[in-house]
Amino acid sequence: MLFSRCVVLESLALGDCSFIGELTIQGSNMLKTLLIRGCSDIDLVTIDNPSISTFHCDGEINKIKSVDPTILEDVILDFGTTKRHQHISERDDLMEVLKNVRTLSINNILLEGLSPIYVDFEHIDMEYYLPNLKELQLVRLGFSFVNPWDILFFVKKCPQMERLFLDFGDHAMEAGSYWNLVAKEKFENCQTEFSQLKLFKVKGFKKLELEEKLLNFFLLHARFLESLIIVESKNNNLEIKLSDFITVSKVSTSSTFGHYKDESGVFPRHKVQ
Repeated sequence: MLFSRCVVLESLALGDCSFIGELTIQGSNMLKTLLIRGCSDIDLVTIDNPSISTFHCDGEINKIKSVDPTILEDVILDFGTTKRHQHISERDDLMEVLKNVRTLSINNILLEGLSPIYVDFEHIDMEYYLPNLKELQLVRLGFSFVNPWDILFFVKKCPQMERLFLDFGDHAMEAGSYWNLVAKEKFENCQTEFSQLKLFKVKGFKKLELEEKLLNFFLLHARFLESLIIVESKNNNLEIKLSDFITVSKVSTSSTFGHYKDESGVFPRHKVQ
């Protein structure tokens, strides 16, 4: 009814709505922006509208799919930190929705949902490809099962990445059994190059082993990196020196800042808490 009455509607925001169940966006050729914030009890979002280019979503949503190929270019998926999202339903549908995205912000809940499936005594990585992604922001919220291989595997599926923002959060990455038995070997054998990466910014850096391992990998495989920015964790008591890191590129700008003293002036397009 809304779309039939408002034929030139370009933006729709749903905030703190309840008992929606299944939400289908359909019937408006002018709609470009869809925002869903703080809505509970949404089991499925179906985008049946090829004109939408901006999709920002936070809260607890189990499934997201599209009917026709989308032109989504600007996406935030800030899923809530609940256990139910560690195995996102219909994850192939979700990655199909994201295949044309250019600016993407996600948190660790999405990466946990894309984690390998254990089949016939083997961990099988999910296959997907984001060929147009230019900027990625990844934020770790609270305690997380995400390890360096999860992050590296996602980024290497984005060959056009130019700007990468990693927020390690307040908690350390855990070197659990999956990392030690499976993921560590995959990480160390990876030969991916980040030929388009120009800007790399890390927040919440605590100078811990897995953080340093991931940071060094990117620096050693981004030969055209131009700017490196490291922002310390608020609980960090160790001195962070840029001389501790080795990069294969001639970085023109490199700097470190305290947690509350980020004066870099370089921030991701999206603000994700």
